[in-house]
Amino acid sequence: MHSNKDGDNWLEAIAKPLLEHLPALYPIEEWDGSMDARIEALVPAMMTQGSPEQESYGLAIKAGLFLLNESLDKSHDIAQEITNATGSYWHALMHRMEGDYSNAKYWFNDVGHHPIFSNLLQCVSDYLTVKDLADLDNEALRQKLEVLITSPEWIPCVFIDIVELQVSLVQNPIVDQWLRHIQRYEMQLLLQYCYEQSCGGSLLEAIGQK
Repeated sequence: MHSNKDGDNWLEAIAKPLLEHLPALYPIEEWDGSMDARIEALVPAMMTQGSPEQESYGLAIKAGLFLLNESLDKSHDIAQEITNATGSYWHALMHRMEGDYSNAKYWFNDVGHHPIFSNLLQCVSDYLTVKDLADLDNEALRQKLEVLITSPEWIPCVFIDIVELQVSLVQNPIVDQWLRHIQRYEMQLLLQYCYEQSCGGSLLEAIGQK
């Protein structure tokens, strides 16, 4: 068993700053090289209660932390070894962030309906409304955003299309901020889900957030 101090160390030194970071839609390099080294040193057993079923979620936490640090290759190396839907989710996010949008859709197809989808849709509809979209010049982007936030369920492939349009064509700074916030909601919820599965309890409570 690992002491609470070990747990506090990775939560405070790694998880907390990364959960507050707003990753780029198309990162060029890792956000913080020293953070990469700290994540690399994490032993997945520190993030589980010792049960074999929890091991994959300990690995998934590590993949997620690397991705929040915009360290795509290191996240990918771990995610591709995780065979459950959550591993496929991190894998899909990595490909979306590297700009391989068709591959991202392939991995989301493997994810199916993930337990975080309903919470993610709620976060997004609370954050962005149809009224916010009124001034957008690009009709295709506006229509896809409207579908995303008014749909009764989360549609990951629509969000991929929106990110691709924004990154490769529109490059609207306001939209960039919207999409980065949505992406962060998605990554935070997925990391919280991994924490629940591997450690039990709430990640946000563990790092002193509500």
